[in-house]
Amino acid sequence: MGKMKAVLGLRLGPGHDTGAALVCERDGELRCVAIAQERLSRQKNSREFPEHAIQACLGEFGLEPDQLDAVVFEKTNWAYGSKWYEQVPGAHWEHWTDPKERAFFASAAETPCYFANHHLLHAASAWHTTDWAMDGEPGALLVIDGRGSTWGDGKTGPGGQFHTFREMDAESTGEQSLEKIWKMVLFDHRVETQSIFVGRGRTIERKEVSLCSGVGLFYAWLTECVLGFGHMHAGKTMGLAAYGQSQSDLFEPFPDELFDGIDTDLMGYIYEHLRAGKDFRYRTNEDPTDPYFADAAAWGQRELLRAVMHLARRAIEQTGARRLGFAGGVALNVVANRQIHDELLDTGKIDDFFVQPAASDAGLALGAALFGYYNILEGIAPFQKNQVYLGPTRSAQDAAALLVEHGGKREQELIERVADLLLDGKIVGWFQGRSEHGPRALGARSILCWPRPDWMKDHINARVKHREAFRPFAPIVQEEHASEAFDADFAVPYMLVNTMVREQYRERIPAVTHADGSGRLQTVSSTSTPLLYDLLGEIRARDGVGVLLNTSFNDNGEPIVETVEDAIRCFQSTNIDALVCSDALIVKPE
Repeated sequence: MGKMKAVLGLRLGPGHDTGAALVCERDGELRCVAIAQERLSRQKNSREFPEHAIQACLGEFGLEPDQLDAVVFEKTNWAYGSKWYEQVPGAHWEHWTDPKERAFFASAAETPCYFANHHLLHAASAWHTTDWAMDGEPGALLVIDGRGSTWGDGKTGPGGQFHTFREMDAESTGEQSLEKIWKMVLFDHRVETQSIFVGRGRTIERKEVSLCSGVGLFYAWLTECVLGFGHMHAGKTMGLAAYGQSQSDLFEPFPDELFDGIDTDLMGYIYEHLRAGKDFRYRTNEDPTDPYFADAAAWGQRELLRAVMHLARRAIEQTGARRLGFAGGVALNVVANRQIHDELLDTGKIDDFFVQPAASDAGLALGAALFGYYNILEGIAPFQKNQVYLGPTRSAQDAAALLVEHGGKREQELIERVADLLLDGKIVGWFQGRSEHGPRALGARSILCWPRPDWMKDHINARVKHREAFRPFAPIVQEEHASEAFDADFAVPYMLVNTMVREQYRERIPAVTHADGSGRLQTVSSTSTPLLYDLLGEIRARDGVGVLLNTSFNDNGEPIVETVEDAIRCFQSTNIDALVCSDALIVKPE
């Protein structure tokens, strides 16, 4: 066996979405495995030490911690946040907050360990997973999220004001009501929220950073405080926006001067708005589609688009690049991504646009592993073509055999049998191969339905998903047929760009047509998920459209299933009608 290089990347707590990723070069070939801790612990948006994710990544390559060439990690920390990256003394680092952290780094005592900046690792995840680094031409990298690393001690030095919000008991604030209320809080902290980088070859250089509260925190405030959806539910706000009027008289546009430079301090403006005695309604038990709250969501989406487009244009201007990579939690906003595509890519202002599929903090471990391999160890092997199906192979081993043990059968005519079930209105769990890395179900851990019946959306919500009725479900279609039913003459493999369902198809696929006629599309190629591609082809041969409803394989409030055992448990505990694991099928009796 030739020389090996192996780097473990970690996203550590106390932040959300902890996880691990490992890149390993053997004989000139680079392979990768990545998984969020939540997929294995079954605790959504886990903040715990990612011990299960680490074990899965090391197990993929048969490695022990002391056999690694480097460990690179991200951890919100006062003393190190602003530094590009820095080697730290492993188990003896003074900033560990969890005994499990110290124990793990003690087991990797001979391995160099590095702390790295939050936004840097988002940028690395968007740069090093493309082939752009191979041609020597520059690429702009835009990172937008709620907050990243705290700079220095968080207080000293120049920088903007950081506005955030807290839920408090009214009693503690001197109010008469005992209900929970929201208070805007001004922190004199220096926290990165928006960054522009330029990538060239294997190097990544930061050009600008905002230390003010940015558009990501504004959208989080709107989601949690005004709309009452709680933490980590920005996708609900994006879905609700379709029901509102973005030009409502109730919500004024932000002044143009807020969109000038790297700072977009929308929260600072809201703070002054509240201090002036102007307040918002805060949803408790009201219907989210109440016109006030729907208009609030549409207003927030409109202002987010303004900020993202301003920052995307600035990234191109500041770097002189002809291509743009995007990461950070805001990069999961498919409406914003479509606007970048239409206004920058389609008009020739840029030549290429890539959004990291694991754009949220769940992708930081991948960015850490890649940064360690390319920028610390100076590796040269190109990243694998598979950018998203990065889960451990062990999770899918013996899938068919395990399902057979639970009453399933191997099907010689699997595609035809599943098509029969779908066209009969059945809900099918679909488990194939390695899991997707990131928040989207892309045909490896999916629930599938036929979107023709107008009752199907409510049907799957009532029987399986148990989520708000206003939230849309996603369509999937064979890549070469996407432009027939959707305004997409380009591939959308990772469900990261919004599309519109063509008028003549909206009554034919109502379950995946949102209130404004949009659909968060995924296009499927014969090479990415071949069995799903064949299934879509069979559906097309029968109904003349070839579109299915695709949603994540999980019940409401739990992570997407990872293992075969997870899939079987979800199948048994919900009203999913049938389950496919590899080439095995089980169908519940009528």
